[in-house]
Amino acid sequence: MLNNMRGADKEVEGQGQAVSPISQSLSSSLLSLQINAIFELEEPITQISRGKKSLVDVFLPSNPLFSCTMEEDDRGVLRWQKRTVNIDDHIFIPEFPPGQESYDSWVDDYISKLALAPFDQSRPLWEFHILNYKTSKAGATMVIKLHHALGDGISFMSTLFALVTRVDNPHLPPTFPTANPTSRSTPASNQFLATIFHKIWYVILVVWYTLVDVICSSLRTIGWIDDSQLPIRGPPGVEHMPIAHSSATFQLEDIRKIKKVVGGTVNDVLTGIVFYGLQLYLQIRLSAVREQSLQDGYKKRSELVNDSVIKQMKNSRVTALCMLNTRTLAGIQNMGEMLKPKTQAPWGNHFGFLHLRVPIMGKVENPLEFVRMAKRIIDRHKMSLGVFINAGILRCLARLRGPQVISRYLYNNIANTTMAISNMIGPMEKIAMDGNPIKSFSFFVSGAPQSLSVFIVSYMGTVKMEVMAQKAYIDANILCQCFMEAFEEIKKASIDHI
Repeated sequence: MLNNMRGADKEVEGQGQAVSPISQSLSSSLLSLQINAIFELEEPITQISRGKKSLVDVFLPSNPLFSCTMEEDDRGVLRWQKRTVNIDDHIFIPEFPPGQESYDSWVDDYISKLALAPFDQSRPLWEFHILNYKTSKAGATMVIKLHHALGDGISFMSTLFALVTRVDNPHLPPTFPTANPTSRSTPASNQFLATIFHKIWYVILVVWYTLVDVICSSLRTIGWIDDSQLPIRGPPGVEHMPIAHSSATFQLEDIRKIKKVVGGTVNDVLTGIVFYGLQLYLQIRLSAVREQSLQDGYKKRSELVNDSVIKQMKNSRVTALCMLNTRTLAGIQNMGEMLKPKTQAPWGNHFGFLHLRVPIMGKVENPLEFVRMAKRIIDRHKMSLGVFINAGILRCLARLRGPQVISRYLYNNIANTTMAISNMIGPMEKIAMDGNPIKSFSFFVSGAPQSLSVFIVSYMGTVKMEVMAQKAYIDANILCQCFMEAFEEIKKASIDHI
């Protein structure tokens, strides 16, 4: 683990810090993951030279690994070796044919191809791509691509947000929402026995749920538990196939209103939207005849669904793999805090995972049932220590078996599930990069052996759901339309419930 980056800086200048087994496992011949952050800017980028200076003055000094490559020493140990960085080797400015009516498809295709392109291992593992073309969403688009071997999403976001300033007050750092602590009342004396019994029962449930989660994860690793082969799940090797991406956007205030109705959290509501939207998509995909396009199937979706399709869906196993932060301090922290020795929010790859069984509920009269079901599933997993046990298993495998075994362990856990879900909290205020206001941003991970991933991020009162899907199996645009429809139906049901 990259726990002490200040100490690492001294090692990098000399012999070099050994690459952690976790980082090696994420950059192997079997599994190579890349994190892609997409920033949609309000204005075209005109000061390229000033942007380069920001990278030299702010980005590179923020972490010594941004100036390093992975190389073996004389003893065969893989180490981070310091290199002289030529900024021009890491900044890419593509040129598209002039005079196009719209550059939306050009930008989308570029990002899709970029996600599959491997890094040049002779250079530090990061790139900035400037797409200086106006689209329906932005005046320009910037894609920042970093290898997962350097760190996880929390690590990178702390670095990237060090490059931005608040539009309302550039001298203040961006702020992020925090969860409100739940107050607990002290039980009365006549409730003492009931409280003791409740605590004992709670401990029993924690042990049981943890045991079930760890066993199921282990069985999934060796292939004894696998998901059904539905049209949203590709074959082995799907991580090397062309991808497409699309997005759906919701107002955070609407999400909060829904959560009040069900007594849940924002995550409960968002997960319920994913569950319901996925079911709507599967109904269309399984019901549409071969001669009919998926777009036509979406338009006629109310006419297509039949009982045999519902039965097929309800008999299927669909699982979402959720990657979670295992640091003591949750959320995005200040870069300086993450680089301190013995910090509670260290830089690097500090994650665990859990498997969420996606409920297929068939025909439902009240779409809020998907949110309530999501809440029950998430509440049950909150009582499990499976995420931390899985993280501990990774550390043990790192010490005892090495990076190749970790890579196989992670690969099987990802490949034997249908989809991935990840979320991140963004700034509450509008931010700018080098003076250019950011309209929206999102992120996604590429290189995973899955056909479908959903990445959720909040920013300035909105929630963006980014879908990354393999083109051969999933229509990302139709799926996002299903997510929007699911949201509208759930929102309407919550209003009717009041």
